[in-house]
Amino acid sequence: MSLVKNVIKNARNITQTQKIHSSCQVFAPVSLAYNQFSAPGIDRNSPLVIVHGLFGQKTNWNSVGKALNKKLEAPVFTVDVRNHGASPHTDTMTYTEMAEDLVVFIDKIREETGKRRVNLLGHSMGGKIVMRMAIDSKWSDRIEKLIVEDVSPKGYSRRHLEFRELIKTLRKVNLKRTRKEILVDLESSIPELSMRQFILTNLQPSAENKDQMEWKVNINTIDSHVEELLGYNLPAGSYRGSTLFLHGSKSGYVPDSHKPDIKCLFPQVRFDAIPDAGHWVHADKPQLFIESVYKFLKP
Repeated sequence: MSLVKNVIKNARNITQTQKIHSSCQVFAPVSLAYNQFSAPGIDRNSPLVIVHGLFGQKTNWNSVGKALNKKLEAPVFTVDVRNHGASPHTDTMTYTEMAEDLVVFIDKIREETGKRRVNLLGHSMGGKIVMRMAIDSKWSDRIEKLIVEDVSPKGYSRRHLEFRELIKTLRKVNLKRTRKEILVDLESSIPELSMRQFILTNLQPSAENKDQMEWKVNINTIDSHVEELLGYNLPAGSYRGSTLFLHGSKSGYVPDSHKPDIKCLFPQVRFDAIPDAGHWVHADKPQLFIESVYKFLKP
């Protein structure tokens, strides 16, 4: 009888230990792919790191990155966040994980450039990533100035339905067709040409089958995290450094009703609404976007 009791007791201890371990989240930072725009003769100022939005990638920022490198006289780094572009695919992509990926990347370029702090710019989902990093006291001392493009620290509870439909559409794409054919195939589901072209930047030749295409983005992981990615509310905290919220006047992603919360989280914030720009301010009005960024960051 005592043997049975000991077996039951040990089983309970093992179960309890498993519960403890399963409840602990272990974050494993990934190494982010990136592009660098630099001119060794003039790169004298703090680096600028740019983080794209959902379904974006570093190459979307090539022209803006080159222009800002010359204008700011500073190296510019554009990264692919996890599950996007050329960065690793993972099963998870919480904002805390993505912020930690970014911290690891920033520490690398701080060491390479000898600069103690970097300027940080994030668009949409990338804006939430840089905000998540900035409000955390263990990470914020790496940031000189912060720019958030067209996103609020509050969640967008209804937007995930749109992205669910987009993900369903991408899953149905016949990847054996050419890029031009797929562009036409998507017209009924995604009528706006610029949006279709943006989505198709995520296509690449398949590594396993030369006769078809594949998605660069990890659709499965994005699908399983879409509610969190779009509905995420920034946790308690604050960043007291210089902050710019740069948004499109036609966008609606940074409504006046969100500004009191933004000011609480970022007391040194200023706002700049770019006329006639939508959510992709840097693509809709690149020159006005570049000027706004330059005025805010210029030494």
